[in-house]
Amino acid sequence: MSSVEIYSWIFISIFIGIMLTMGFVGMRRTNNADDFATARSSYGPIVIALVISAGISSGSTFMGMPGLAYDLGAPSLWYPLLYPVATVIGMLFVAKTIKKYGDQFGTRTIPEFLGERFNSEFLRIVLTVISVLLIFYVVSQLVAAATMFQIMMGVDYSWGIIITGVVLAVYVFMGGSHSDILTDAIQGFLMVITSIVVVVCFVTSVGVEGGFSDMISLIKERNPTGSFDQLFIPGDATYGSFWLVALLFLAHLPFGILPHLGNKFLAVKSNRDMKKLIMYCTIFATILPLMGLGGMLGIAVLDPTTDIRADAIIPVLFQEIFPPFLAAFLAVTVLSAIMSTSDGLIVSLTQLLANDIYRKSIVPRTNISKEKAEKVELWISRYSTILVILVGALIAWNPPQYLSIFMWIGIGGIVSATAGPLIVGALWQRATKSGAIASLLTGTVAYWYIYLPFGMDVSNPFAAAGMGVLISMITMFVFTIFNKEKNELNNTYEDSKASVN
Repeated sequence: MSSVEIYSWIFISIFIGIMLTMGFVGMRRTNNADDFATARSSYGPIVIALVISAGISSGSTFMGMPGLAYDLGAPSLWYPLLYPVATVIGMLFVAKTIKKYGDQFGTRTIPEFLGERFNSEFLRIVLTVISVLLIFYVVSQLVAAATMFQIMMGVDYSWGIIITGVVLAVYVFMGGSHSDILTDAIQGFLMVITSIVVVVCFVTSVGVEGGFSDMISLIKERNPTGSFDQLFIPGDATYGSFWLVALLFLAHLPFGILPHLGNKFLAVKSNRDMKKLIMYCTIFATILPLMGLGGMLGIAVLDPTTDIRADAIIPVLFQEIFPPFLAAFLAVTVLSAIMSTSDGLIVSLTQLLANDIYRKSIVPRTNISKEKAEKVELWISRYSTILVILVGALIAWNPPQYLSIFMWIGIGGIVSATAGPLIVGALWQRATKSGAIASLLTGTVAYWYIYLPFGMDVSNPFAAAGMGVLISMITMFVFTIFNKEKNELNNTYEDSKASVN
């Protein structure tokens, strides 16, 4: 066993111990199903900003984006440059409304919020079904974690998935959203430190003989189409033109209100903290994607004949440029990025079953007492954690080529469905239920028609999602303008919206 593997086992043991301890603390704070689902009004803006930023910057950001940069070069940096900006802009539109409305009327999930916003059970149920696509996101995180275990600790890929799944299952099972938030705040802090280290290494050309200019020249020599003087990659499905990059930006506008992120607004102590939350999110979310520069540094540092999977560039680079002790520590912080998104995704997927299906659809149609329904809901929340992880692990057993692209197969479907009802609906009080339904269905159909082989067969899910988002928002606007239907917003939402403004 190498010294890197020894140190990695030491640090990962400490890391897992801290995560399980936070899971226990979260369990002590979880007294009912609402605590498990939302941790409502329990934490300050800095903590939640770290949590949201860590959730946005997943294993895709810490491994997938550097992998794309290592493989495709500088044009792929459009992704980490633009997505935090688009995500924060999207959050500005809806964060305060989700928080205010959630606190006043007890909504726990984004599908539930949307259903209440437009007084439509159909919208809630359809978005619940569509949100199952988050399993693609879970799979990408499990793949990233297993890859880290494989490279840094010499563990077989399949055992990496098992270890990751067991740790996640234990602490999420115990404390739900409280465990998610407590662990993610620690993980987010570690991630910020690691991103800053990578930026410093890039700027100072660590591992490259000569200075910064020599590193840039070496990158151009080894990857001419991906050097820093290239804005786009001719013919590439993602970075081939300004239009494709603009679609990538549009695709991320609803990203911050995905189910596993949007429910974090409910955990902020007060709506008065929302401005601070957005400010801190802007800072942290801008720093974390700078990990992509690690992929560019890897082009110059590693022998071009090195045979590695692109998504593994960060752990390989760490072993190349850092002493074993530091390489192992930084590898654990990359694992933090993976865990920080995985646990939030798992909680959100459990709530599709526990809240959106059981509590909102089944309980009102039965004679179950409130006390029993609450116990059953908490039981479903906890045990469906195991189900979600098992399904994700089975799909992750054979890893995809690019994590960043694979996870967007599912995310693209969700953002295309929600862009109209959530973004336009939050900004425009005139928006109607029929407009919301039309935009959700149109955006969803447009995305899958554009992306799947039986339609336009666009191999780039970012472009398909960007077009789906645009179509969904336009549909919401046009349908509301030309439809004679009277605004069907319920009075409680109008009161809430007025109080927010």
